[in-house]
Amino acid sequence: MKPASRTGIVACCISFLFLLTLSACGTTPAGNAENGQKWYKMNNCTACHGEKGNGGRGPNITGIDMGFGSFFRKLRKKDAPIMPPFPESKLSEQDAADIYAFLKSAK
Repeated sequence: MKPASRTGIVACCISFLFLLTLSACGTTPAGNAENGQKWYKMNNCTACHGEKGNGGRGPNITGIDMGFGSFFRKLRKKDAPIMPPFPESKLSEQDAADIYAFLKSAK
């Protein structure tokens, strides 16, 4: 095999891996705001963040301005000073996407 051919194959493989990684990092599950409102209330988010995420003891998260990945990591984080972690056994990724959709749509 000629060196130029190997270079082309390596470049193609690197491009493929880059695109694969990029697509995996940026995916947000489709959320359902109506279901999200139910999950939001069922997980007692209202106690700190208010009925529609508009504050209370916790910060105002109405119309949340962070990406889903950041939001999801905050839900799973175990070292938050006040907010409890929400493991997969308590809140699935889909349920989190629904809550995220609810908060994004809240006015």
